[in-house]
Amino acid sequence: MTSLSFEAAALGAALMWAFGGLIAAGPSIALGGPRFTRLRMYWVAFALAAIATFIGDWSTLGTRELLLLAGSGMVGLALGDVALFTAFSRLGPRRTGILFAANAPMAAALSAAIFGERFSLPALIGSGLVMLGVTLAIAFGNRPGQTHHWEEVRGNLWVGVGFGLLAAAGQAVGVLLADPAFENGLDPWAGAAVRAIVGLAALIALRGYFEKRARVPRPARIGWKLWGIIIISGTIAMVFGKTLVLIALSNGDPGIVSVLISTAPALQLPLIWAVTKERPAAGAWAGALLASVGTAMIVV
Repeated sequence: MTSLSFEAAALGAALMWAFGGLIAAGPSIALGGPRFTRLRMYWVAFALAAIATFIGDWSTLGTRELLLLAGSGMVGLALGDVALFTAFSRLGPRRTGILFAANAPMAAALSAAIFGERFSLPALIGSGLVMLGVTLAIAFGNRPGQTHHWEEVRGNLWVGVGFGLLAAAGQAVGVLLADPAFENGLDPWAGAAVRAIVGLAALIALRGYFEKRARVPRPARIGWKLWGIIIISGTIAMVFGKTLVLIALSNGDPGIVSVLISTAPALQLPLIWAVTKERPAAGAWAGALLASVGTAMIVV
């Protein structure tokens, strides 16, 4: 395959994640972050397990891999995704997407602390750009005249920011736990399925704790329309998005792939503009671009 193929796949993954976030905004508000995460994970775990069974290789899983992936699923999916969609329900997709970009400098800092890796000058500058972009997008990301409910802050702004940063931290820790599991030829579909299944099990076990504290009334009935949106969101963001990431990584340089995927917050802004018919503020554009450039400098 040509270099264009893996570039297109990586950009496609970024677009899937950006689009999937917009689809998740409505259900996460209606159901609350924890309940939406659990319901979506039923479908994602089933879909990934089916894919792993038909085209993957379960035999590549060993005890070490299972333990690492179990930890990654509990931290990255059970904790991280609950925090992510709680932030979605409080801050909307634009602010949450920018906050989630903070996972890159968090992962770099954790790698330095745990594995003794040294920050390069570009990585330090990139970390600063990401945090500056997050600050710009939160503080100056909306303008007078924006009335769409995605720009509404529900509850305390800084509580929502805290959930967004917790989601980024969960993603960073989840990736650091999962990465060593793939060192000895683990089939990526089997690994992704185990991570999703363990994450789902944790969400079911903790549903009373998480969902009660979300303080979102349990709906009397979840109709087929809402179930359809939940399934579409999981399919686009985690099944199609993951497939495109695997295609990109199998044919291209991981650094370039990571850079292209990091454009998701910037790609989301035109989508928000198209859906809401409201042009995002200059601070939102500047924040998204700084976060994407900063992430690129960290991962290259």
